[in-house]
Amino acid sequence: MNSKKILIFGTLVSFVLLVIVFSRLEWSAFLSALKSIRLAPILLAGSIIMLIIILRSLRWTLVAHQPIIKFKYFWQAVNIGYLGNMIYPARAGEVLKVVAIHHFAPLVYGRAISSAVIDRMLDMIVVGLFTLLVLWIHGSQIDPNVGRAVISIFMVATVLLTLLIILVDRLQTHVQSWNAQAQWQQRLQEWSEHALEGVQAFRQTHNILIVLLLSVGIFMLDYFWMWLMMDAFGWDLPFEAGLTVGVFLLVAISLPSAPGYIGIYQVACVLALSLYGIDESLAVAYSVVMQLLTFAILGVQGMLVTAYCGFNLSRERDLSFE
Repeated sequence: MNSKKILIFGTLVSFVLLVIVFSRLEWSAFLSALKSIRLAPILLAGSIIMLIIILRSLRWTLVAHQPIIKFKYFWQAVNIGYLGNMIYPARAGEVLKVVAIHHFAPLVYGRAISSAVIDRMLDMIVVGLFTLLVLWIHGSQIDPNVGRAVISIFMVATVLLTLLIILVDRLQTHVQSWNAQAQWQQRLQEWSEHALEGVQAFRQTHNILIVLLLSVGIFMLDYFWMWLMMDAFGWDLPFEAGLTVGVFLLVAISLPSAPGYIGIYQVACVLALSLYGIDESLAVAYSVVMQLLTFAILGVQGMLVTAYCGFNLSRERDLSFE
């Protein structure tokens, strides 16, 4: 019931945003921009998106402290997660990828959850750093409240991850001392122990530097393909424009929206590109092409993996939310 309410509310938000955006659109400029697109930068951008998925899967493998031979299972789970985020509201794909890696690797739920949470915390930390850079570049042009919100998330994620790594031994001792009676209590204790074992494994890994470098590299590649898309439209903009669009998008997709972030994408691109003097209609054309490209790659890869692995997306989602 809650997921249905989220879907209805998010769809309403997306619908309102789309009505506002397209009511202000100059269709002649919009269509002219689409006709002027160069194909080569778009193909290169698509290749980089596929590379990013590979690198994200590799990072999650290292965070989970799993042998590299299991990389393919993490790649499969990441693709299922992206497909889930496109189809379902409230970032349900994050849950689906945990369920998927539990089945594929196989990885116990506690380890799967803790590794996915650490993986997401690393994203929050890196996003916070790049948000600081965007705020420094644009200064008073951006509402400081938006920047403060993202920086707060960055600080919370950094502190929580640090404390978790430092206090994991104490937490594990505390969890092991629980006197669980009911079946659900025993299951919670088991999951908690496995989750903390995952944190200990991450702390002991020799790949932390590689994980941190991968995290920065992943986002730099993200901003690079967004900048390539601008080149496809013939815009002579600095690389920081791709960085700005990427940060705006990451902030925007945290808001409620329809599956696939329709509407949110358009508003984020319009606001970000307005800082570089790009007309609103051209910015909407850019957002549509960028979103279609990501949909095509994530959708095709996700559906192929789902079909190949026999993963029932709807069934696993329903079981996860019960």
